[in-house]
Amino acid sequence: MRDRIAGFELSDHNGVLVASVEGEIDGSNAAELRLALSERLPNPSIGLVLDLSDVTYLDSSGVHLMFDLGRRLAARRQVLRLVVPQSAPILRVLQLCAVEAVVPIDDAIGPALAALTSGAE
Repeated sequence: MRDRIAGFELSDHNGVLVASVEGEIDGSNAAELRLALSERLPNPSIGLVLDLSDVTYLDSSGVHLMFDLGRRLAARRQVLRLVVPQSAPILRVLQLCAVEAVVPIDDAIGPALAALTSGAE
């Protein structure tokens, strides 16, 4: 998917879908991104790692997307983990909004994948 603000690439890592998002996530594309990710996540998948390392802007619609995806996947008995490096500009927004109360945040893809494949949440 490519739209005017954000894009993403998907890859499978032993039953875990990794979506690497780049650009901005805001009211103009958050709903479309949610739908695109939900449609592409297979039911047998353990979960989704959402790599936000290259996201430069996240507004309240993007924050809501993280909460919503976390809840939707939990209802499907799947897990969502976010990847946000310590240096990412959006990390502070996610911390202030307490996203980690619903969705664990890792600083790299490796630890996120390890947590999912080991059963740790």
